[in-house]
Amino acid sequence: MALITPNEIYCANAGDSRTVACEYGNAVDLSKDHKPDLPDERARIMKGGGHVVDGRVNGVIALSRAMGDFDYKPVTPPKDAKKIWYLNNHPVTVWPDIQVKPVHKELEFMIIACDGIWDCKTSDQAV
Repeated sequence: MALITPNEIYCANAGDSRTVACEYGNAVDLSKDHKPDLPDERARIMKGGGHVVDGRVNGVIALSRAMGDFDYKPVTPPKDAKKIWYLNNHPVTVWPDIQVKPVHKELEFMIIACDGIWDCKTSDQAV
């Protein structure tokens, strides 16, 4: 998701899509892919009771953050859990990464695409 205001771009991502801006003719990643084999994502998955096999959460799902995939999320939080803990403390979370980028005249365009593009192209190639 990207929200563009007159002064800033807010980019929120949870999954295997990516947002890339073209700035001064160069690719600038505004989000990162949430792949289970990334060290931070693997640690979060394991803390939430899951494991990573062949780059997949519990050997099945190839992304570590998603809006759906409720089989990897508890139905109800523990009674004493704080909301942020609940959202981020299971193998697949909906909690997004958020980046803010200033808008300026050298920001030419943005690409928001899913893994169908990013599995084939780098950010630089797409731009």
